[in-house]
Formats: sequence, structure tokens, C-alpha cells
Amino acid sequence: MDIVQLVDRLGEGPTATLFGLIAGGLFGVAAQRSAFCLRAAAVEVARGQLGARLAVWLLCFSTALVWVQAAELSGLMRSGDARIMAVPGSWSGAIAGGLLFGIGMVLARGCAGRLLVLAATGNLR
Repeated sequence: MDIVQLVDRLGEGPTATLFGLIAGGLFGVAAQRSAFCLRAAAVEVARGQLGARLAVWLLCFSTALVWVQAAELSGLMRSGDARIMAVPGSWSGAIAGGLLFGIGMVLARGCAGRLLVLAATGNLR
């Protein structure tokens, strides 16, 4: 059964929910097992250390890059049709957003993904 048949059978909303649950479950297990944290990787780079946390982040980034490109090349998706890509952006918006995300990450002592994993395990620091 391909994705089109699944959408025809379940509808768009339930199919999106199903894929969201699958992706979220996979991310949760992988993030918990690998101790994924963007902030920790950034701290390693700032200290001049190239350790395990940076390696995990690079593995996650490269895996996402490879899968998105594979989906694009195989025709499963068109990134140009994504809502985020359809709206023109600006360098100032990207820089301001990145700085705000970074400041929030430092103040919270972790990125959103890592804090979600920690909260799920009962760590509410």
C-alpha cells in the first residue's frame, strides 16, 4: 500500500497523525538512547572538543539531509510545495530567529527536543 492509497483510505488528517506518531516515537526512542542535544554539541564546539554529542548531532543532521534528498529525488515529496518554502524569507529574519532560538536554548539549558525527552523521563529541570 502506498501513501496515496493510505490517504484515500484514512483521509489526510488521520494519515498525518499516523505519520506524526511514528516519527515522534522514532525520534523519542533515538533521542533518549543517544542523548541528543544541540546545545551540548554547540558547547563541545565552543570548547574546541569534538566529542560524542557533536557526533550524534552530525549523524542526525546528515540522516535528515539524506532522507529528504532521497524523498525529493524519488518523487515522494516536493520541497518547493512545503508551506515554509513557499513564503519568501529574509536574512535578517533568519538571523534574528536563530539568535532568539539560541538564547532560549541557553537559558533553558537544552534544546526543545532534548527538554521534551527529559520531561518524558520525569526530569523537569
